[in-house]
Amino acid sequence: MALSFLASPPPLVRPVCSATDPTAISYFGGDLLAWELKDDDGREVVRNRFKAGSKHTGNGRNGTAVPPLHVHLYETEVLECIEGSMSYTLDGKEGVAKPGDKLVIPPGAVHTFWLDADAKEDLVMTAKAIRGDKPGFDHCFVRNFFGYLSSCVEADTAPSPFQIFLLLDSANVTLAAPLGLGKLLNLVFGRVVGGWLLGYKTSYKVFEDDGKTH
Repeated sequence: MALSFLASPPPLVRPVCSATDPTAISYFGGDLLAWELKDDDGREVVRNRFKAGSKHTGNGRNGTAVPPLHVHLYETEVLECIEGSMSYTLDGKEGVAKPGDKLVIPPGAVHTFWLDADAKEDLVMTAKAIRGDKPGFDHCFVRNFFGYLSSCVEADTAPSPFQIFLLLDSANVTLAAPLGLGKLLNLVFGRVVGGWLLGYKTSYKVFEDDGKTH
């Protein structure tokens, strides 16, 4: 935290419940809704609704809420399309998932998904991670990742790449960089610069129901 005075995070805004469904958390002014669920085995599941036509959620791969090409280091991710259509790329192959289709993404597979800009129907999908004892994709990560991006949009400021890399590092997720550089980017720009020097955190009280900051 030696250089934390150089960090200028936006005012962090606590996400609110959706006006139409109080069980959903609203991000980007309601364009992204998130339900925090669990499956029959107790695994954390996130159900998302991406609004069609929104620059944040319905703008193809350019949407604010669309993850870049990335890799989960230690966990298998399962994405399921519930409503609408979910475009995706998985290890260089593109496709479109329809309701009932599931993508099972093994550790190390390069992937992302999005709602096409010309889609007329919202995308509803679920995501869950199957992992061992290592930290990964969970409700805490989703709240802080989307909460931070949504706060940046509300403040009309660009996200800090150092904060983003630190959040990715906390979930053992890396960008799809060549030669395994994703882990190095997380370490240098996320953990060292973002966390140790600038004082960014992996979770914030404003995004946490239990009031704890890690």
